[in-house]
Amino acid sequence: MRFNIYIFALLIVFLLNVDLMGQDLFKRVYIDDFQLDHIGELPINWYNQKGEVKPNTYTGELRKTYNYVIDKEEENIFLRFDGVRGKHLSYPFFEDIEVNINETPILSWDWRIHDLPSGANEDSKKKNDVAASIYVVFDLGYIMFRKVPKSIRYTWSSTLPVGKTLSKFNGNQKIIVVGSGEQNIGNWQTFERNIVEDYKRLFGDSPPSKPLAILLLSDGNDTDDRVSADYDNILLKSHRSN
Repeated sequence: MRFNIYIFALLIVFLLNVDLMGQDLFKRVYIDDFQLDHIGELPINWYNQKGEVKPNTYTGELRKTYNYVIDKEEENIFLRFDGVRGKHLSYPFFEDIEVNINETPILSWDWRIHDLPSGANEDSKKKNDVAASIYVVFDLGYIMFRKVPKSIRYTWSSTLPVGKTLSKFNGNQKIIVVGSGEQNIGNWQTFERNIVEDYKRLFGDSPPSKPLAILLLSDGNDTDDRVSADYDNILLKSHRSN
């Protein structure tokens, strides 16, 4: 009887250790899946570009300048942009948010593109629009004695090919095209990027362990064309899905 109890206890300890190992090996930091947001409103966890005020608190004409809205299909709730002029939404990593991208280097997110800004090109000042983009913003760098954040911006481009890399703001912003044109348009697609590897390759050094923020932007104002795109399931994790 004692032997059986001993074996049972060992089995429990083993299972607990396996579970803890799994938690350690597959860490995740959830940014937002929008499931707790209210349909027809702006998302509750996102701020303006500078991370100062939540746009969901805006009213009147200022509220109308944000063309984002929480939408729902069946049981899934997601964020949709539908309009011409875009504004950034920012998810700042405040002091109470624990993030270490050396432990969770994979940025994962879902996009569904509906309408592209016609002829847009991120490499052109006059046509610098995108159907969808997500930024990782890091510590501030300097341009002409002025602080400008270093960032990696992943875009869905109207015209540039997947894999195209651009450098802007004297090298402080790097753009990587991860989706292009009408390929699989209208369907949800999952994207994963190793932001630590991308940072090292693009900037030539190691990134801070904690970024400043995640930013979203869809925009069609330069081409004066309507854009429609959906965002969902944004998170950082330790390993790729495949």
